[in-house]
Amino acid sequence: MHRAQFEFCLKSAIENEANLLLHPQVGGDITDAPGYFGLVRSFLAIRERFPAASTQLSLLPAPPREASALALLLRAIVARNYGCSVLIAGGEHLSDGSCRRGEDLTQTHADLPVKDLAGKIGVKLIPYPRMVYVEDRAEHLPESDAPEGARLLTLSGEEFRRRMRIGLKIPDWYSFPEVLAELHRQSPPRERQGFTVFFTGLSGAGKSTLARALAARLMEMGGRSVTLLDGDIVRRHLSSELGFSKAHRDINVRRIGFVASEITKNRGIAICAPIAPYRQTRRDVRAMIEAVGGFIEIHVATPIETCESRDRKGLYAKARAGLIPEFTGVSDPYEVPEKSELSIDTTGLGIDEAVQQILLKLELEGYLR
Repeated sequence: MHRAQFEFCLKSAIENEANLLLHPQVGGDITDAPGYFGLVRSFLAIRERFPAASTQLSLLPAPPREASALALLLRAIVARNYGCSVLIAGGEHLSDGSCRRGEDLTQTHADLPVKDLAGKIGVKLIPYPRMVYVEDRAEHLPESDAPEGARLLTLSGEEFRRRMRIGLKIPDWYSFPEVLAELHRQSPPRERQGFTVFFTGLSGAGKSTLARALAARLMEMGGRSVTLLDGDIVRRHLSSELGFSKAHRDINVRRIGFVASEITKNRGIAICAPIAPYRQTRRDVRAMIEAVGGFIEIHVATPIETCESRDRKGLYAKARAGLIPEFTGVSDPYEVPEKSELSIDTTGLGIDEAVQQILLKLELEGYLR
């Protein structure tokens, strides 16, 4: 809750001569929801700005739902059961779902407007409008109520998240310092977040060499713990029972992804270097890690001819002779990444040069300073 929501809630309570219940939805497994404690602490902080005699804070033990007519009706029923007669509805929902802003109230269920159905159970719905900051009056107003010709300021949710992510200033008119402090504590700028560098490429492309060299450089820089999850290391210590079928390859990469996500969640750096030949598995690993921190995919795009020329163990020759089944690049496909953050061909490129490219990319994305 930021200044616009604060001012609208307070104004609505006064106009309706009502007490105010702050009722954030915080259900689900809290150990699997990194934003839970930041959300609760930010509500505890902003509660102090509301009138103490007429404001209560209660955590609703229900997980957030996709915005829809039914979800709003359920919210109205829950509000009524908590003793509320008025419910502010709408606002900036996530991109999923069919309702945004005041459109919640125009939805229908069983051929009746949601607003009317809520009224039948004794809950009046108030639509949350598009709010703007009117600089001349130093207050937030619904855009429709803003004076003609006044200077209006807005900050989209996407822009707010971008500024938080890279540590840029949030305007004083947008939020309260104590709320921002809690959000920064929960989701620090990228330079203090954990992240994963995920190398993928053919056997012999140079993944392990680059991963080890990068790990050494990051350890030298200090500031965060660095963990190397090389393909051979993981196969030896975490996936020793697995073979090389597609199913087993997927399990191995997902295990790497899970360990990397735990390291990232705890603000460390994970460096992974499996072959990871399948796009969907890489997408799933990316989604798992991006939920808790940063993810940089690096395609080591060394041509197969170069990889074979480096093959001291003769694995490619054995695979072409049919002695090694399901060998990536020969008898099993390697699906080239569609949108990796960085692509490096190590043919004729020194290790130090390649690692420097990676460090520059991490600096550009804000993970290093």
